[in-house]
Amino acid sequence: MSGRLIPVFCLLAFLLTACSRVELVYENADWLGARQVANYLDLSSDQRGLLREEIQAYREFHRAQRLPEMIAWLDQLETVLAQSQPSDETVAMLFDDGEALLRRKAADVIPLTASTLRSLDSSQRINLAEQLAEGRREYAEERTPERAERTVQRVEAWAGSLGPGQRAHLERCDQRLPDVTADWLSWRAAREKALLTLLETKPEQEAVEHFLHDWWLNDAARGPVLETARIESRVVWQECSRTLFATLTTAQRDAVRSQLERYRGNFTSLAAR
Repeated sequence: MSGRLIPVFCLLAFLLTACSRVELVYENADWLGARQVANYLDLSSDQRGLLREEIQAYREFHRAQRLPEMIAWLDQLETVLAQSQPSDETVAMLFDDGEALLRRKAADVIPLTASTLRSLDSSQRINLAEQLAEGRREYAEERTPERAERTVQRVEAWAGSLGPGQRAHLERCDQRLPDVTADWLSWRAAREKALLTLLETKPEQEAVEHFLHDWWLNDAARGPVLETARIESRVVWQECSRTLFATLTTAQRDAVRSQLERYRGNFTSLAAR
């Protein structure tokens, strides 16, 4: 999970695929997912085949369980969108439910992730270490002054062009966030090292699943500095999202609503298959 919460439009982006051809991507998730993970971990053809089978099995569970939950969250978002002045409680519930859905989706893939990691040989673990280090470098690069502009761009991808006041509002929100980049990078490096050390011991499936659950979903395990920053960031983005909702023009609301309707239609169609 991210070290900070983000505006609700960005949360939506995590829940939905960025590809406009949702059904095509979803129906080929086993092949696309296996290829992406295989390239990242340098998997063998046998490992890739097993991974593809597992992803295909999860897709069926996701279709029956998670897609209806995602549709319900989209309905919830549209209800908030229809309110000119949504309450703090309403926006808080939207954040709570969205984050809970993200956590369930993360928990879903822990067993598959654990089994894949356990199958890595020594050379693949070296490749994994390099990929993880590159991920840390990319994260550090994102924590630049341009971060606020990226937030604006993500919101505009849904709502269309923002006015000067709306852009300034998001930039101020970004500036209010606690800067714990160094702490987060140090914590992540330590967790990555611990994971690689664990994998060298040829651990049981349960041990790797427990490690991943603690890493991805146990906020308290990050320590007081990062946990406090997470709570403070949640407060900032919840307040800022509520204000942004209140300032959306009719055209901006219609733009978001149009995209929501498109995704809802795609998800409803997929869930019915």
